[in-house]
Amino acid sequence: MIPSPSVLDPHDPELPEQIQGIPKAPGVYLLAPRAGTPYLGWSSSLPRRLSRLLSHAGDASGRLSKVRQNLSAIQFWLTGSRLETSLLLYGLARQHDPENYEKRLKLRAPWFVSLLEFDPYPRLSVQNSIPRRTAATFGPFPSRDAADAFCLETSSLFQIRRCNERLAVSADHPGCMYGEMNLCLRPCQLAVTREEYAAETARVRDFLETNGRHQLALLTAARDRASAETDFEQAARLHKQVEKVKAVGALRDNVICEVSRLNGLALTLGSRFRGIALWPMLAGYWQDPLHLDFSQPESQGKSLDRELRDALATHLQHPRTEGVRVEEIALLTRWYFSSWRDGDWFPFRSLEDLNYRRLVRAISNLLREMPAAGR
Repeated sequence: MIPSPSVLDPHDPELPEQIQGIPKAPGVYLLAPRAGTPYLGWSSSLPRRLSRLLSHAGDASGRLSKVRQNLSAIQFWLTGSRLETSLLLYGLARQHDPENYEKRLKLRAPWFVSLLEFDPYPRLSVQNSIPRRTAATFGPFPSRDAADAFCLETSSLFQIRRCNERLAVSADHPGCMYGEMNLCLRPCQLAVTREEYAAETARVRDFLETNGRHQLALLTAARDRASAETDFEQAARLHKQVEKVKAVGALRDNVICEVSRLNGLALTLGSRFRGIALWPMLAGYWQDPLHLDFSQPESQGKSLDRELRDALATHLQHPRTEGVRVEEIALLTRWYFSSWRDGDWFPFRSLEDLNYRRLVRAISNLLREMPAAGR
C-alpha cells in the first residue's frame, strides 16, 4: 500500500531550489540517515517544512548543515487528504520502526461492544480489542464512554446477565439485584434452562446486527394492533418500548457494525490535479486505493455510475485479509470521528448494496469545488 516516493539527494548543492519546486501541498516525508531509524513526518505544506528542516542558509551554528551531511536520502509523497496521510504514515512507521510505531503514531485501539458467545451464558462486554474466541464484536465506537452507554442501554432492553463473574450455576447461588428486579433471567440460580437463555441471547444478537430494526418492526406492529383494538393502555406501554429502542439505536453511528462485516468506502480528494481517491475497507482491513482521474474532459461512453461499479468490482477481486485489524480500524476511527475529517464514508454489506447514486453525487460535488486550473 506504500507508493513509490519522490527522492531528493541531500548532498545536492541545488537542494533548496529542488525543494522550492515541490508543489505547495500536503505530504509525508522520510529523512533516511546513514545509520539508525529514519525520521518520519508530515506537513500541510511539504516544501515549507523541508526548507525549515534542510535549508542551512543563515544557519550560524551549522546544525542544519550537519543534519544534511548525516542523511543518505530524502523521500517524500504528496497526499490529497488527511486519511491518505494517516494510512501512509502507518505503513511507513510499521516498515521502518516496527517496535515503536504505535507509540510514534499515538495509535490508540478503538472501543467495541462484544457479545461473548464463547461463554455458556453470554453477556455484553466493552473492550478495546477483538476477542480471539467466539464473540460477535461491534464497533468502532468514538470513545469508551460511548461504548459503555450503548452497552448499558442495550442490556436494559433484555434479560441477559450483567455480572462479570464466571458463573458456577447452583440453586443456592445468592444472585444479584438485577435478578431481584426481574432484569435478568437468573441463570446463576437455575431459574432458566441453557436453551431458554440461548433464545434471549439470540434476540440480543439480532438487535445488534440490525440495530434494533427487527425488534422495532415487531413492537410497532403490536402497538398499532393494540391501538386498532382500542386497547390503549397496552398501546401506550408498547409505544414507550418503541421509543426506548429508537433511543438506543440512536446511540450507534452508521459506521458501527460487526467488525467481520466492517465494509465501506472513504471518498477523498486525490493528490493529483482533479483527482479523486476511493479508499475501500473490507472486513476491517484497508484495501489499496482506487484513484480516479478527472483532469480530461468526460467521455460520452458509460455513465460514472457504471464505471464505478465495474472499476470497484475489478479492483476488489482479491481483497487483502492480512494485517493488524484492530490497528487498521483505529485509523478509520481516528479519521471518521475527528473534527478534521476531510471526506465521506459509504458503508455497505456488499458492493451491490453500495449507494452508487449517493457516491456519484458526492464525487460531482467535490469536482465542482475544485478550481479549474489546479488545486
